[in-house]
Amino acid sequence: MAVLPTHHGDIDYLDIGQGDTTLFLMPGWCQPKTVFNDFAELAAEFFRVVIIDWRGHGKSSTDGQDFDGAALLTDALTLIDHLGLTRVVPVSVAHASWIAVDLAESLADRVPQVIFLDWIMNEPAPAFFTSIKEMQREDSWQSARDELYDFWLAGSDSAIMNDHLKIGMSESGYTLWRLAGQVISDAYHQYGSPLQRLEKLKNPPMATHIYSLNRDDGYLALQQRFAQAHDFFDVKRLEDARTHLAVLEKPGDVLAAIMNK
Repeated sequence: MAVLPTHHGDIDYLDIGQGDTTLFLMPGWCQPKTVFNDFAELAAEFFRVVIIDWRGHGKSSTDGQDFDGAALLTDALTLIDHLGLTRVVPVSVAHASWIAVDLAESLADRVPQVIFLDWIMNEPAPAFFTSIKEMQREDSWQSARDELYDFWLAGSDSAIMNDHLKIGMSESGYTLWRLAGQVISDAYHQYGSPLQRLEKLKNPPMATHIYSLNRDDGYLALQQRFAQAHDFFDVKRLEDARTHLAVLEKPGDVLAAIMNK
């Protein structure tokens, strides 16, 4: 592990492997970088791999002030510049993908590709925003979080999945879950959906959505139609993974999907 001091706190990160291309691994909100541990070990055989712990997450510290996606983008840019990375492929879990798109815009000449992992690509159902509202209240945030855990597990009894959610992610408290919900909700209200966000890019990099949780064929077809109309986009639904965190459940399958791009 290594630490980069900043004005807003220390950024904890892991830097392994080697190569001209760096996979820049971006955990989701309220998630420590350990979600990428097994994946990073596999990927480091082919790429340089950097994993960031966002400010206030995992082993990274914070100045105690609220922050948003723009602040996390600053963290990513600061670390990328510190390490002198010249060819960067962001690999983002869920709603960290909003930041990955911003990163691609900021470093257009250095980001040839982005990989999104299990991002809600359409406009979310009303229940999504109801859950976020419950996370804004101290008397209901934990039950809302636990319902998300159950949904993300999709019936899996995997020990590594349960440990990551109920130990790793549960180290994040009310303040961070409240903040995450607000920032994520604001992004959907601003753009409508990730597909609409991608459509606004002037010079989009190649972009691939790799996912496993949503098994609805209509959801897949929506993304396939977008891919047909936008040649920079592709979608891959993993057939041997079922949870929200295929990168933890089936890291080899996720790496294979990336290598095949």
